[in-house]
Amino acid sequence: MNISRSSCRILVCILITCSASAQQKFLYNDTCLYPFFAYLQDKGTAKVFHLGDSHVQAGFLPNAVAAGLKKKFGDAGTGWVFPYNLAGTNGPDNYRWSSNIRWSADRIVDRNISAWPGPGGIAIAGNNPVLTYTGQNITEVKAFFKEGTAEINDGELTQEDAGFGKAALIRFHGPQTTFSLRWPSQTVRFYGAIVYSGDPGILYNSIGINGAQFMHYNQDAATIPTQMAILEPQLVIISLGTNEAFGGVSATQLRQEMDKTVTAIRENAPEATILFTTPPSGMMKKRQVPYKKKGKTRYRISYVSNSQVAVIRAEMIRFCKDNDIAWWDFHEVMKADKNFARGWSQDHVHFNAFGYTRQGNLLYDAIIASWEKWQQK
Repeated sequence: MNISRSSCRILVCILITCSASAQQKFLYNDTCLYPFFAYLQDKGTAKVFHLGDSHVQAGFLPNAVAAGLKKKFGDAGTGWVFPYNLAGTNGPDNYRWSSNIRWSADRIVDRNISAWPGPGGIAIAGNNPVLTYTGQNITEVKAFFKEGTAEINDGELTQEDAGFGKAALIRFHGPQTTFSLRWPSQTVRFYGAIVYSGDPGILYNSIGINGAQFMHYNQDAATIPTQMAILEPQLVIISLGTNEAFGGVSATQLRQEMDKTVTAIRENAPEATILFTTPPSGMMKKRQVPYKKKGKTRYRISYVSNSQVAVIRAEMIRFCKDNDIAWWDFHEVMKADKNFARGWSQDHVHFNAFGYTRQGNLLYDAIIASWEKWQQK
């Protein structure tokens, strides 16, 4: 049978497209997730914890994964929430905090931290504050803070020791869209809260800090154990590595920090399944290319690939293989998906809302593909 050259080209394009599509819906070593799937099917509810850097803090990525999982399995609540806007930084757009005062903030990535910034890697402090949260479908809240006694505008509040501070458990008589916490005549250090809907399904908690690396979550021995204690995850998704690649971290250093993180998770949440995602292939500013326009010299910035991202990716995969951990190779997935050409933000390190949402949808697809494979076994 004779096949024309043009037909061959079409066939190759089809095969490449099919290969890229298959890769997008693929988790490596996904049998490691089977205990999580079994728990979810048996209990009808499960807690997911997504840990990361600026890619996670913005909210678009974890919210896209969460939206898919909640649509399929049910919505157990918004999960971990923090007043990023009151700390002077960006955060998810599916909830909002407001207050009567200005707050100071500490983050795990700051050089001079006044005190441990808590399980979320960021904390705010203020005097005589009122904190108002606005979201959706709120029936129960667990708020964490360092000092003082909290009061609530509505509902039933009980306060208990959380080890690293205090926890206020708030129960409402019906679904709410807002609530206010206040600490009259007190100085308070606020760490964040968990919002529950009261329904079965997925409780998706995400914590991300701009500029964070593995070492930042490891530098205080209390951070990861406290996260495991209060979030009680059955699945931990870790999306780090970009700042290591742009910060000159070696493969050896990365492995050491990954080992610390995984050890802390396994010691404090031994039943939790871990899933790593490799970082996107970010770009670096190379140089400014001069050109003339209307008699004036102007400059055009050019970008080049950051070769260290590939080093970080390779070591991350080696670590997962050596430690029996599942991973999603987003670094390769995005290169096979032409949609990401319009997903970059101006710095070519981060994505825009479209890019992060696309990434989250693809991660959800990969998880569900593994879920369906598990159900058929």
